[in-house]
Amino acid sequence: MDFTYCEFPSTVSIDTFKAYFNLTDVKLPKVGGKSLDNSQNPSEVQEGQANQAKSLRHLVLDAIVENWSELPLYQQLRRREDRNYLLSHLDTQLPLQLLSTYIREDFFWQRCYGQRWRSAPLQARGRERPWINIYMERHVQEFIENMQTSDYEQEGNVQVALDICAAYINQLDISFLQPAPPTTDANDHIPLDYLLSNLPDLRQLRLSFSTKTAGCNYQMGCNQLTARDIIHLAKGLSQCHELRKFSLHNTKLMPYQLRFLAHSLDKGCHHLSEMSLLHCAVGDAGIRCFLETCSRESFNTLTILDLTNNKITEEGAYILSRTLKHVPLQRLVLRLNPIQSDGAAAIFNTLQVMPIKELDLGTCGITETITKLFMMLVCQHTTLLDIDLSNNSVGEEFGKHLMKIISCNKVIEKLDLRNTGLSLEMRKKFQEFLVKNVERKKYEALKQKQRDKFKAMMQL
Repeated sequence: MDFTYCEFPSTVSIDTFKAYFNLTDVKLPKVGGKSLDNSQNPSEVQEGQANQAKSLRHLVLDAIVENWSELPLYQQLRRREDRNYLLSHLDTQLPLQLLSTYIREDFFWQRCYGQRWRSAPLQARGRERPWINIYMERHVQEFIENMQTSDYEQEGNVQVALDICAAYINQLDISFLQPAPPTTDANDHIPLDYLLSNLPDLRQLRLSFSTKTAGCNYQMGCNQLTARDIIHLAKGLSQCHELRKFSLHNTKLMPYQLRFLAHSLDKGCHHLSEMSLLHCAVGDAGIRCFLETCSRESFNTLTILDLTNNKITEEGAYILSRTLKHVPLQRLVLRLNPIQSDGAAAIFNTLQVMPIKELDLGTCGITETITKLFMMLVCQHTTLLDIDLSNNSVGEEFGKHLMKIISCNKVIEKLDLRNTGLSLEMRKKFQEFLVKNVERKKYEALKQKQRDKFKAMMQL
């Protein structure tokens, strides 16, 4: 049996192949120029391959591979072995439109991804994430990030890219955008309205208008979001009707820009469940403008809100707390915002009527004056699983009061109190109690599963 030509199914791992075939009877294929069989002598393998004539079938397949751009035969190959041979030898540098039209196999697109982005780690992939989607998303990401403002042609290169890739784009992560040339009066970036409006299946968008390298086009203010940028972004987001997760990071946002952003997300993204504005210097004025644009029914599907490092003070926290009562949040992150104890008190009061599970108030300038309200929260809240108060000066007395009432809470599983003035011994005691909570929940879940199984058996 000669398996030199990778005729074994591409979906079978090489470990499984070795388990069922004797290595002394078959030849294993080469991957990346290296033989998968280390037991064979390289000189003997090369000599054997040089003296071995290819069969007529393989000569025909080689001819198909060499002329595939003129005659793309794939579905016409009936044998699975012939298709595997074609997928293993076909040039991945052929035009993308030609490849995507005829080939959908995961094995081939994983090979294309690995050859094009050798130094990049492979993206995490679930069963519902075909490799062709992952490849196209990375291709569009590079297309947008590397495009100069002078090269943008809506009816030209942009339309060509959309025609090929739009149907496969579910997630998009834009880490930076090229700045405009210094000769222009404005610092506008490429408009994103047409791109976003023509991605009908876009569900996750992570975006930054920052610039990673200075380059010849760098000038003061090129990292800022201009008035033209926000108008185009808002117009594009208003057409992303399937968007579930939106993140804008490392981009300074002015209050008037947040009005445009809130309006577009509220009116266009009806299924939005996660929103993150990270390191955007929103401030209290920005929070006010964003929330004033929203109505009572706005963002009724939002479950995660992340406002890390946005210069929000106690005033912004109070404004935020009044609106959060109508939002079904399960995770709230206000890390690195100087809301101090007054702002935390407003948040704690609001949490009493919310189904929140995770709360992150790390490095928020909270002091021991919040002790009483926090104890009430721990005693009364029935859904809060994870609390982060790290890097706040709550002090040893806070820990002593918490030690007295922590046993009243049977729900909480994680409590981060690092760098809060509590001793290591006290934090260990809290951890031991939280472990008991987790074990108790596992035991109760197991018992409930057994009861459900018994009820199902009785109904039969």
